[in-house]
Amino acid sequence: MDIYFDSLINDIRLQAGDLYFTSDVSFVEGIKQELIAYLQTFLGEWFLDDPLAPVVGVPYFQSLFFDKIPTLELADVIFRDAINQVPGISSVQNLDFQYDIATRNMVVIFTCTTGQDIAFSGSISIGV
Repeated sequence: MDIYFDSLINDIRLQAGDLYFTSDVSFVEGIKQELIAYLQTFLGEWFLDDPLAPVVGVPYFQSLFFDKIPTLELADVIFRDAINQVPGISSVQNLDFQYDIATRNMVVIFTCTTGQDIAFSGSISIGV
């Protein structure tokens, strides 16, 4: 259960002066919010990562941005692996990438399935 971030108002939601949680919305919304937060975390960014244990985040600098021109195949592998790291997600059904060379911005559009066989979709923008 996390504090619910409402993307329509771009802020956390309060209801009658109380915090609104993802469990107040739906089970899937909690997983979706956790997935987006995970995909927005760069590998090694979290200062409490244990060097001997698995770390949190996507290897943007270590893999994806390492080459001047990353391939879509590499991006697919990196994002599928990252999405499958999030608890509650059983599979990635679809990944689509929209890349704008001029702005160096990439939008990752995903469709996933939870452990309860509930499919959901979302997107994340990466870049400038």
